Amino acid sequence: MPNKLVNVFDVLIVGGGIIGMLTARHLHSEGYRVAIIEKSNLGGEATLAAGGILSALNPWKQSAAAQYLIDEGRQNFFSLVEDLKQETNINSEFIQSGMLVLDVDEKQAAQEWARQNNEVVEILARQSLLEHEVNISPIFKEALYLPNIAQIRPSKLIDALQQSLQNNKIDVFENTTVNELLIETNKVTGTATQNGNLYAEKVIVCGGAWTKNLFQENSDIDIAPVRGQMLLYKLPNKILSHIILKDKSYLIPRQDGHILCGSTVEHVGFENTITQAARLTLQNIAHELVPSIAKIKPIKQWSGLRPGTQRDVPYICKHPQISGLYINSGHYRHGIIMSIASARIMTALISNSLNTSHIATYS
Repeated sequence: MPNKLVNVFDVLIVGGGIIGMLTARHLHSEGYRVAIIEKSNLGGEATLAAGGILSALNPWKQSAAAQYLIDEGRQNFFSLVEDLKQETNINSEFIQSGMLVLDVDEKQAAQEWARQNNEVVEILARQSLLEHEVNISPIFKEALYLPNIAQIRPSKLIDALQQSLQNNKIDVFENTTVNELLIETNKVTGTATQNGNLYAEKVIVCGGAWTKNLFQENSDIDIAPVRGQMLLYKLPNKILSHIILKDKSYLIPRQDGHILCGSTVEHVGFENTITQAARLTLQNIAHELVPSIAKIKPIKQWSGLRPGTQRDVPYICKHPQISGLYINSGHYRHGIIMSIASARIMTALISNSLNTSHIATYS
């Protein structure tokens, strides 16, 4: 029987972004009593700041281990969105908008990736490109077209997941900072917060860019914040239908006519502010891709801190020395699309049912 004390749980999850929320949801479905501890608001950091593209930006550049996590997301995200919509009546705005990639020098790698993975990549000459996007800049004569790429609206997804957690009576401690992990003889027993201690047999750190702060300075965990800034445009008429990608910068058209332009990649520590320099850079990117945007001023600018690593796969693993301590973090720019597989793998790890190949791959 689960312990009924309000501060004792089977599993504590430190961090309430997309990874933490989905991990909690999966563990709850397996019968675990779970609580999320979030230093601000659920989904309020990297998840809210994200663009919501349900793909790697250049999927043909991913390792097999990263591609597995991405493929699981692509195959299952529509079902997740539909399940959440049925449960909460909140639409996360899943749209199979397709993606036009203007880095045509990568066509050979893209076509080989498509052949090996039963994907679709079309090579569009200028006339075909104009038929897909009439407002694309005339400097682009060719594009790669990935028709199966989809997107979601991160803010709506956060709302749906938050409502799902509430519906399932999963405990959430927002605006609660974990000051330290409670460890006795190399075994985790819980967390110390500014509001008191919380206890559990297992603790999963899903802290995103802040993950390493909970570990000693000499820890081998290679996660550091990488700032990304975004702009949002509101246009009087819909001028874009597909995601446009060039050099890892992108335009994302939303259902309501907004267009998101992102994203910078800045190694500035935990400085999570917006800058005029980034605004100008992103405006220039938007103008280069779709010149008619030059007449419109952005209506919003924001930034987020991604959990960057030197490796191309996240940590989804047990801590090597501390019993009962787990890490599910380091997803960098792929947190949303990798979240489903990451939650499933972590749930299997907690219940000791994980495939041994996964244990080695994501440690």
